[in-house]
Amino acid sequence: MSTQARTAGILRGQLARHAFWLGVSGVAAFLVVWEGVSRSGWINPIMLPAPSVVIQSAAELAVSGALLRHVLESLWRALLGFAIGSISGLLLGIAMARLPKLHSFLNPLVQFFRAIPSLAFVPLAIFWFGIGETSKIVLIAFGVFFPVWVNAYLGTRDTNPLLRRAAASLGARGWRMLLFLILPAALPFIIAGVRIGISTALVLVVASELTGAQFGVGYLIQLSQQVFRVDHMFVGLIMLGMLGFLFDSLFERGLAKWLPWYGTENDRALQPASRP
Repeated sequence: MSTQARTAGILRGQLARHAFWLGVSGVAAFLVVWEGVSRSGWINPIMLPAPSVVIQSAAELAVSGALLRHVLESLWRALLGFAIGSISGLLLGIAMARLPKLHSFLNPLVQFFRAIPSLAFVPLAIFWFGIGETSKIVLIAFGVFFPVWVNAYLGTRDTNPLLRRAAASLGARGWRMLLFLILPAALPFIIAGVRIGISTALVLVVASELTGAQFGVGYLIQLSQQVFRVDHMFVGLIMLGMLGFLFDSLFERGLAKWLPWYGTENDRALQPASRP
């Protein structure tokens, strides 16, 4: 390993540790302020329970097993809907970018449905598919489809034409051009669409669980509102935030492991300039 690479690795590690402790400090400061405001008497503590109360309520739900059941139910719905929506969006985005006639045929329909908020389809999904799991999965997949589709389409369409001509001059055609040039070039767009799709799946899993669910984080929040347990509502909100943070962190680790070359521009920026 060269000296520049080792230096870049050391700097990257230092920046990561620095960012980690800054993040911990920010979270701690937020919790301290929240605890102080809740216990100050300025706000009714029932309306804004302190973090210590929320943690105690979360522990009670965890001991009873209800919290794990709610999280697992929401988790599998979000993952299945995300998988269906992201795969279909990725495939159709690439196909429409590569096939102009298909783009002309489908683009008006896709743009029409993309303009309609996913939450507007909740009553229709229940009417068509009932209050079971199918309506929830369909709704999540529908919402995830569009951010993945538009990013896959734009990334595939906007591949540098100079790179295409260079690859063609070397004999790249058809699937070789797609696999070895276009998809790697479109990867930053695709990754951005997938990350947006993750957060969209979590939003829609809550919306889908507000009607007809017996378990799930969204159901927990709705049930807590009906019985005026604001502390349990905060438990549900915190679990959603933790799930989103966990998914995003796992996604970044997966990129670092399976696509180690992705983001190498940042590594180059960390390397010291070479002497002439």
